[in-house]
Amino acid sequence: MSIDAINWATEYAPPMPSQLLPTLTALAKHADRDGTGAYPSVPRLAALACKSERSVRRDLRQLEELKLIRKGNQGLVAHLPADKRPEVYDLAMELTVPKGRAGDDEGTRASARTLVSSRERGRAAREAKKTSSQARRDTERADVDVRADVDVRADVDVQSDRTSTSAAGGRGRPPKGSLKGPLKGAGANRGENPFPSRDDGALAPIDEDGFKITDEMRRWAKRDGYSDLIDIDFATAQFVDHYRSTGDHRRSWPAAWQKWIRSDADKEAKRRARGTHLRAVGGSPEERGIF
Repeated sequence: MSIDAINWATEYAPPMPSQLLPTLTALAKHADRDGTGAYPSVPRLAALACKSERSVRRDLRQLEELKLIRKGNQGLVAHLPADKRPEVYDLAMELTVPKGRAGDDEGTRASARTLVSSRERGRAAREAKKTSSQARRDTERADVDVRADVDVRADVDVQSDRTSTSAAGGRGRPPKGSLKGPLKGAGANRGENPFPSRDDGALAPIDEDGFKITDEMRRWAKRDGYSDLIDIDFATAQFVDHYRSTGDHRRSWPAAWQKWIRSDADKEAKRRARGTHLRAVGGSPEERGIF
């Protein structure tokens, strides 16, 4: 039976985590019939797979780990500028389920059992890593206790959005929403935790608690200037899609969202600062071929 690259990806490749299939199929679309020489750019793969570029890069790493793809002949892209050369991949078409993933033969059942086993091992490894990280954080908190030395409550009144100095008529601190450069974790040291963990302290996937943005979370993003830099709803959709695909568990998904929003806003602030600098020294980023 002759199988081309796309048929292999969509039907005859061994069972794989479902989120990897769109990326593998998009990659197969650019491969030769025998599965070799695929080198689409990450943005093109993202468009075909209906995913973010970050998700596509993660998928490619996982497909390599599962040995469903491997690095190919990089000489195929030698004609392209060095900074614009995509990775060349070959599909591991020798790994084939004889009757397809929908078949009921022993080969298919064995592949499915291997997939389940690898998922369990991956979940166990992630849980062990989280437990180790939590133990390390607990140890660090036991070794360093700054509560007796630092009390921010007298300096920062988050309800009135003023410092004690400004309340007394002094110069005070800059307004919380003013951003003059890349973010440095604004709002990280306010002596409060607006997004607490689950009451039971248990790890849970993102959909278990029905994650959504609350009014308090929107006020936080607006107060610290993040909503002036990024589209909060779009960033949240990317956040939810990412953690649905990874299956990660957290004690506090709102706190994880808070970290994600800070990171996206920080990247956007740096991008804007870089663009302003380039225009100042001559030419827009587009004219200089940066973006």
